[in-house]
Amino acid sequence: MSEENVPVLIVGGGIVGLSAAVFLRGHGVPVLLAERHPGASMLAKARVLSPRTMELYRRHGLEEPVRAAPPSVFLEATDVVRAQSLAGPEEYRGSRPPGGAVSGISPCPPALVEQSTVEPLVRARAEELGADVRFHTEVSGLVQDADGVGAVLTDRGTGRRTVVRAAYVIAADGHRSPVRRQLGIATDGKRLAHVVSIAFEADLGPALRGRPVGLGYLGRPVPGTLLARLDAEGRWVLMVPYDPDRGEGPEDFTDERCVAAVRAAVGDPDLEPRLLAAAGDGAVHTWELASWVAREYRRGRILLAGDAVHVMPPSGGLGANTGIQDVHNLAWKLASVLAGTAGEALLDTYEAERRPVAQLTCALSTRLQEERAGGGADDAAERVGRIAVGLGYQYASAAVRGQGVEGREGPEAGRPGTRAPHLPLEYAGRALSSIDLYGPGFTLVLGPEAGPEELPRTPVPVTVLRIGRAPADPGGAWSRVHGVGRAGAVLVRPDGFIAWRAGSWGPAAAAELPAALGGVLSH
Repeated sequence: MSEENVPVLIVGGGIVGLSAAVFLRGHGVPVLLAERHPGASMLAKARVLSPRTMELYRRHGLEEPVRAAPPSVFLEATDVVRAQSLAGPEEYRGSRPPGGAVSGISPCPPALVEQSTVEPLVRARAEELGADVRFHTEVSGLVQDADGVGAVLTDRGTGRRTVVRAAYVIAADGHRSPVRRQLGIATDGKRLAHVVSIAFEADLGPALRGRPVGLGYLGRPVPGTLLARLDAEGRWVLMVPYDPDRGEGPEDFTDERCVAAVRAAVGDPDLEPRLLAAAGDGAVHTWELASWVAREYRRGRILLAGDAVHVMPPSGGLGANTGIQDVHNLAWKLASVLAGTAGEALLDTYEAERRPVAQLTCALSTRLQEERAGGGADDAAERVGRIAVGLGYQYASAAVRGQGVEGREGPEAGRPGTRAPHLPLEYAGRALSSIDLYGPGFTLVLGPEAGPEELPRTPVPVTVLRIGRAPADPGGAWSRVHGVGRAGAVLVRPDGFIAWRAGSWGPAAAAELPAALGGVLSH
């Protein structure tokens, strides 16, 4: 049995785990990622990458590959219906056009791409950046002590076992998370239903009647059934609730019962669907329609992310985006601690910042799910809600230092703890967004009338930019959108969130900077 050492071991190779590998490699941190399945699942998961997620991917070389990828079938299949069966009379019909106008608040419109299409792109980028990615590899025997975490990795194809010693572990191992269960971390929320997914191919043209249906909330074979398009024409997934309290289980869904369920949902007793293997585990795949958040995001040197710490209904497509933003928040903090430039208490701010976001997002997605199922959805309100939970929240933690400017209130004023706002700028003769200025380290942006750029000694290097020179602000809006005067200054964290600001930059503000930065880094 061989032995290996690595700074970070990532358990789980879905879109969240793979994104964590990309983000950590962006900070130069060596990572090993292990995923028990041999490849990505074909089942419908996230289909909309939010503006914020695309901002993060933009910074790490993934925006262009994602936008060049084949779009989701939902780009054309925009209709949502509610009926007893797909062929039956409609009780409700609405449209869910993708995305919405974001040009004033983000340089990145949402991307409508299947998660099964995106995951290989993220994996390729992680490997290009030097991540050690091992699929079909099981992780077991996690044991942590004061100095690190031990684990056993087993190649499920060859049986070869490797002992790995990691300084930290990121568990992105899904909603059933063996790591979370091993740690005994409880969750708060509710399970709405147990669901079995049945993937199939069939020509549903007669039942569709020319309608571009992407989602159908159906009453057959049982109330709460959902029919959704998969990744290509004629490929679908039927999601049927079942009740374990009444003795029902996945084993009851034989091929014959699956075919009968599809026929009932479509409303065609003569339909001959071809069942497809779901996630490599046979014709059916089980999951929970649920809304919950874990009580802890960290236990010692093990940190959890994505579905391992929050699960939300699929309406709104918020789950994967929230998980990707989890690990982006975590990556720079882990990198700082591993480099010795931050105290380990900085890792406590991960839960303090991301758990409230998950609670907010779960509440929104649960409301959207109930509205969709009940036929009372408001498409405009849904778009606004998705943008708000993706871009409009504010962190409150030890990694945010004060408000900096008296009398300035609200996230629109660039308060510390909010995402640094998007603003069209020019740098070296080319147009860019202010979002493009931030990372991988800290950035101090000075207003055009701020004092000298000389800094006192700081705990970590800080990149200094002056608005009006490099970069240029053609619209003259930087001071207004950041909530400071033309002589002000804004300190932006590596993740693009405002850490601290000063209404006027001069000797007094400069003297405050080392303590503010040291506080952010938990020195």
